[in-house]
Amino acid sequence: MYASSKNTEITIGFLLAAALLAAASPALAVASPESPARAAWAPMTALYGEAWLAQTTDPAAPPPAVGSAPAPPTNSKKALLYSLILPGLGEMSMGEKGRATGFFIAEGLIWASYTYWTVAGNLRQDDYIEQAQINAGVGISKESDDYWRLVGQYTSSSGEGPGSYEEDLRREARDTYPSDPAAQDAFVAEHLPTGDKAWSWSTSALQAEYVDTRETSNRAHNKAKYSFAAAILNRVVSVIDVQMLRHKASKAARGESAIRAETRVYADAVEDGGRLVVERRF
Repeated sequence: MYASSKNTEITIGFLLAAALLAAASPALAVASPESPARAAWAPMTALYGEAWLAQTTDPAAPPPAVGSAPAPPTNSKKALLYSLILPGLGEMSMGEKGRATGFFIAEGLIWASYTYWTVAGNLRQDDYIEQAQINAGVGISKESDDYWRLVGQYTSSSGEGPGSYEEDLRREARDTYPSDPAAQDAFVAEHLPTGDKAWSWSTSALQAEYVDTRETSNRAHNKAKYSFAAAILNRVVSVIDVQMLRHKASKAARGESAIRAETRVYADAVEDGGRLVVERRF
């Protein structure tokens, strides 16, 4: 008796749930016992479309088609080479115009910086050479960087005293050939600047100004060299970016770019009860 009462309560509960569902949606169809197939809840059909309805009546029907993942670009391998040649070109070949623009701008700024600092360094170099010609009596304009460093380091190229380059040469010669005066003189004659290469600064202030101008020129040339390092870094970053794009496109093509979860709700009712099914697909 107790079991029969409990079954009656469950049946009444299903009937109440079915009545509420029918009141909430006039389109809910109630199938008769003689009907070979149950009618699905109309809101579910509206939500999932006719493909859903076909699945509810035919379990063997294939699932509704979803958007197919984009295929990876056919030239994705060449994109790596393109990025080494010109950062951003690889991204452009894969259709990533926004990312390519960023690398193009960076590359342009790098070489604009190189041009600016190279020109600035050359102009300062012309300035300190002119200062040496006017204020120290230098008669040449083309010589090694070591020579121009010595011009700023010593007050004069010859003579005696702490500011004389010849004095340091003779000291070095004595250390190199301590017991051979002839070899010492030959050493000095070989390394001592003479003729148009000789110099003698008129004032220490003008010499200091020359040193400052030369340091400014060297700093500008060093900054221009940094542009090469920046250009290499830009190419490395572009190659890494293209590789990431290739990996992402490959995953999308294999259907691994994302895991699509889908929830479906089925409901129907008959004269003696009802059914509510929640289905979760991964």
